[in-house]
Amino acid sequence: MAADPAADDDRPARLVETWRRAVPAMADLPVFNPALAVHATAFLRWKAARIGVVVTPWFMNVVAVPDDPATLPPAGSPAVLPLPDGELDAIAAEADGVGRFAVASLFSPMDDFADAESAEAVAAAALDELFAVPEPDPRADLTVTLDRRALFFGRRAEASP
Repeated sequence: MAADPAADDDRPARLVETWRRAVPAMADLPVFNPALAVHATAFLRWKAARIGVVVTPWFMNVVAVPDDPATLPPAGSPAVLPLPDGELDAIAAEADGVGRFAVASLFSPMDDFADAESAEAVAAAALDELFAVPEPDPRADLTVTLDRRALFFGRRAEASP
């Protein structure tokens, strides 16, 4: 019997470890920033997934690890991540020991970051923004219906004879 993926809280950590193991293979590529290390923000629960931001020396991605990996399309296919402030276009991926997850690129390559601290600060700020709920527009509740007479004579339609 397969383990319950929702109870498998270490899948985000295993995914981050997968990227840590990839560092030696990536180190000679031009997209690699040696000033950075693999780092992940906290993975926050939203609906049926845990969502975080992962920094590597070659990318910064939003990463979503769903409770049920089968809810994502096959690796390489487009996916949509529902977030508090709307949806984020992503790509489904898959890793051994983790199953399917989704990623949305924030930065790649990582040349704009001089040090790990600045990259980690941007990752934390990005996660905060992803989970920020926008303030409602106070003007949204102000609806005034005007008919032609009200428009010309300055009366609201409800007050028209």
